[in-house]
Amino acid sequence: MRIGTRLRRLSAGLVILGVLLVALFALTLPAIQRWGATDEEVARNLPGDELLTHPLVHWTHAITIQAPPDAVWPWIAQLGDTRGGYYSYTFIENQVGALTGAADYNVVYVNADHIHPEWQDPKPGDSLIQSVLQVHAVAPGQYLLANSIDPSVMNWVWLWHLEPLAQGQQTRLIVRMAIETGPEVANPVMGFMMDIGGFVMEQNMLQGIKLRAEGGFEPGWTEPVEIGLWLMALLVGVMAAVQFVLRPAWLVPLVVAVGAVVALCILTFVQPALWLRLIIDLALLLGVLPIWRLSAQAQQMRPPVPVHLPQG
Repeated sequence: MRIGTRLRRLSAGLVILGVLLVALFALTLPAIQRWGATDEEVARNLPGDELLTHPLVHWTHAITIQAPPDAVWPWIAQLGDTRGGYYSYTFIENQVGALTGAADYNVVYVNADHIHPEWQDPKPGDSLIQSVLQVHAVAPGQYLLANSIDPSVMNWVWLWHLEPLAQGQQTRLIVRMAIETGPEVANPVMGFMMDIGGFVMEQNMLQGIKLRAEGGFEPGWTEPVEIGLWLMALLVGVMAAVQFVLRPAWLVPLVVAVGAVVALCILTFVQPALWLRLIIDLALLLGVLPIWRLSAQAQQMRPPVPVHLPQG
């Protein structure tokens, strides 16, 4: 293929990627702000709403847990970076903590896999994230409300609210977060980044609380496997994109590359079960097999390069 053709393919691929990302984020962002919550739950006044007036980020998320509130509350009560963790991606939490000075407090995030009696009595003023977030109010068995230690830097309000369902045999966990920043960083780009990054962590937290409250257990290898499957989808997408630019046959690589972008969106935001993540990756890998076969056949059909021996 000529260089001009490859450059046109590269330009077309970048345009397709940009359009696809805009479309995916246009569908995802509205859902991020109310993931799992009903209209009534989104509109409801909850503890902590009075603490902020013009938040840059405002979410209401909810999940139904197949356990009574008294089985869910102990996992909420022991939230905190030096306590039970946040049942989310500890790798990311520790990287963010290193940037925010958590190392100064010798903090290493570890998600608890059982209930600790010594952490079951949170009180206003208790630290949840060192130098950043503290307990503001507690109603045992009903809600835990946190807010910023230093509102002048960032005013952050975070609520975990429990409601009984099905005659007390199920629990509706409603999590509301609101963040208000100074005018120098209160812009759509910052709001977008906080929406995306924060949601990924909170979605995993909701699933982690549900798993533990329902009697489940998260093995230590779960997080590395999830990250590995995400990276595999990314690698397949990059390989398909390279083949789209370099190889004459462009349709299959394009389809696989687009599928990889959609798969990454699902793995990042929906966060399906491990078995479903594995199936998604296997489907992508099966998609790139024809690309490899076509590349191998093209190499075999290419005429040999003539060898000119010196005369004499």
